Amino acid sequence: MSKVILPYCEPMYLTYNYLSVIGVPAKQNNTSDIWYYNNTVQWSCMRKFLHGYTSPLINLRIGEIKEYPFLYQSVVNYRFTEKNISDIIKRMIDSGFYVAFSGVDDYYVKGKSWYREKHFNHDGLIIGYNEKNENKAENSENKIENSANKAGKTENCEEDTFFIASYNNRWIFTVFETPQKCFFEGMKACIKNGEYGCIEALKANNKKISLDLKFIRETVEDYIFSKSFDYSFNKSDAVLGIAVYDFICMYFDKLLDGSIPYERKDRRILRLIWEHKKCMQKRIEYCENYCGWDNSLSEEYKKIVVLADKARFIYSKFVLKYSVFDIEKIQQLLMLIKQEEFKLLKNFDKKLASVTSPIDRSP
Repeated sequence: MSKVILPYCEPMYLTYNYLSVIGVPAKQNNTSDIWYYNNTVQWSCMRKFLHGYTSPLINLRIGEIKEYPFLYQSVVNYRFTEKNISDIIKRMIDSGFYVAFSGVDDYYVKGKSWYREKHFNHDGLIIGYNEKNENKAENSENKIENSANKAGKTENCEEDTFFIASYNNRWIFTVFETPQKCFFEGMKACIKNGEYGCIEALKANNKKISLDLKFIRETVEDYIFSKSFDYSFNKSDAVLGIAVYDFICMYFDKLLDGSIPYERKDRRILRLIWEHKKCMQKRIEYCENYCGWDNSLSEEYKKIVVLADKARFIYSKFVLKYSVFDIEKIQQLLMLIKQEEFKLLKNFDKKLASVTSPIDRSP
């Protein structure tokens, strides 16, 4: 029997799987939080929902794997390693690498969001494995081939398992154990449809990230001085900064008038807003401590985090049951958050200006 599980710390952002999958190994760098403070001030939403799309696609402006300077990444495509993927995964974990995966159908993976409910090509993170079978005579190729022939027979699986960090069947991002053969069934199902995913070995190095007060100041100013009237309703690309609140309210208007069907709503919107506010509060507090300021500003900003959490809770009720009142209340909360955040971040900007050199904004 062989059991290996790598450390798990909850990442800064959990709204989207890809942010979570990167965030877990990122946490193994002791200064990773500072990277988030430097780089995730700015966010955006897309205007595609004004022209028929059903999500505002609210997201961070920075957060792709290539943008983390302290993460090592090595990618292996299933197309070339399908027969021995099991051994590769275990060798990666044995070497201290987390294993991000894509191209695996949730329907077959016990514990995943859409297990036995919906076929969905999805991703996640393997952080460990448990080899319960002492007989190693069966090679990886046979294991994977056999698993592909056992679809629908995995409910009582007591065989070798993977420990996966992902959204579970209760829509909570956590670590759960799933049979390896279930995982390979999901992989095979996607490959059969011509959808080749990959595994990515991810490992944080010890590169020290330093606080960049000038860059934070620059992005805070970009954030607070964005105006919704600067963005045409005829376009579909990104809206940045504090103007995002206005466009999210427009998205909710479309849910209310039926132009975006209720059953097609994006359930993740308010979580990203709440997580962004939590990170902003931590950013302000870290800067206060770093610069020797008092904590009055970060303490006041906590009220915004509470408002965002309240809006998130109300939206969770709306996701379960349509309510005009709930959406109107959320819109009111978002406008209040926008108003209060503008005032507090303007004060934050003044403090940052007192300890940084002038920003060159010439074209």
